[in-house]
Amino acid sequence: MSFDVPVFSGGDVHARVLVRVAEVKASITLLRTWLAKPPDGPVRVPLPAVAEAREGVAVTEAFRGDLLVWLRLVGGRVARGHVRDASVFQWPLLEAAIENNIVADFPLCNKSFNCSYSGHDL
Repeated sequence: MSFDVPVFSGGDVHARVLVRVAEVKASITLLRTWLAKPPDGPVRVPLPAVAEAREGVAVTEAFRGDLLVWLRLVGGRVARGHVRDASVFQWPLLEAAIENNIVADFPLCNKSFNCSYSGHDL
C-alpha cells in the first residue's frame, strides 16, 4: 500500500504534534483499508509440534525508539524472554544531563527525556 508521509518545514513542538496527528490519521486509514478486505484463508492455523528449542527476535519502532523482543520456545511454550525498549539507553543520558545540576531542574530534564519507568513501551 502507498500512503503519505507527513512532513512539515518547521521543527518546533507544534510541528511535531502535527506530524503525530497526521501519522495517526494515516495509520487509521491503513487499518480501515486492511480490515475492509482481509486476505483469503484462515485467520489462525495450528503450529506443528517441534521438540527442539527455537529462538526468535523481533525489532520494531515504538514511541521512544526501537523495541526489541527475544523469545526462546521449548516444547511449544515460552521458556525465556527479553523485552527492551529505547529507554534503556536514555536513562544513562538523563543521569549525565542532571549531573552537577540543581534539584529544581530535575523535573524539566526528566520530562525532556520522557523515559519509560516500567521499561516497556507496549
